[in-house]
Amino acid sequence: MRCPFAPVLMACLAGLAAPALKAAQPTPPAAAKVQPEAILSQARGAYVGLSDRGFRGYRFTVTPDWPLTLSELAKSNPAGYEAALKLLKQIRYEGRVGAHGQSQISHNFVDTPNEASTSGLNQVNQGVEQAINGFFQTWAPFMVHAPIPPAGSPCTAEDQGTHFQLNWKETGDVSVDLRLDRTFAVTEMKVLAPAFRAAIRPTFERQSGAFVLTGYDAEYTPRNGGAEMVLKVLIVNQALDGMPVPASLDVTVWTQGRKERMTFAFTELKAEAK
Repeated sequence: MRCPFAPVLMACLAGLAAPALKAAQPTPPAAAKVQPEAILSQARGAYVGLSDRGFRGYRFTVTPDWPLTLSELAKSNPAGYEAALKLLKQIRYEGRVGAHGQSQISHNFVDTPNEASTSGLNQVNQGVEQAINGFFQTWAPFMVHAPIPPAGSPCTAEDQGTHFQLNWKETGDVSVDLRLDRTFAVTEMKVLAPAFRAAIRPTFERQSGAFVLTGYDAEYTPRNGGAEMVLKVLIVNQALDGMPVPASLDVTVWTQGRKERMTFAFTELKAEAK
């Protein structure tokens, strides 16, 4: 049983930890000449900022769409497909997202008919964990916090007329370039690290005037000559205690000439007690 999930984690490495938000500020006109901190303070306030709204984390179950994920196996090996589906449907994945967006995935264990099936099932379980944890690494900076450095952090900010450009350094010799449109929506984040370079282009919807993440496209290229990966993620949100959290993911990965698609439903959502 081949694991199709592992590429998602690496593509999601573009996600960076970022600070909490403040209240939204008015958007400056296109011709305005503003100081760097004026750009940064308004940009921080443009995002939903769950941490400023009392977010303490939540728990949920994760249900992959196994028939979709195994659609090629169903065509090439119907008997193998049915055997794999029977095992996979017995697994229950449970997730927890903490107050700062860190995630943990756990699962039950099922009996398998042979050692090969056990090995394949372990690989799939690791792939699911990597895929979901990788997603939340990207989700947290845009939803729990903001993808903008905190006040006082070294950062250059330029008003380039049609957009704003931010540049800063992270620990570990990581450089970040961030492009914002005139409403302070991130249109592209580029990350250059010793081990990889990545780009992420998020999409948002506005809820009560604040940006809520609805998806992203990303490319990830290892700097050691490994295969490039392209990723597209679509997010359906739902309200939990009045705060938007993911209810489902639709993930497509292209790598080494292959295209793989998987979807995940998040159900039984329960907010952590205050």
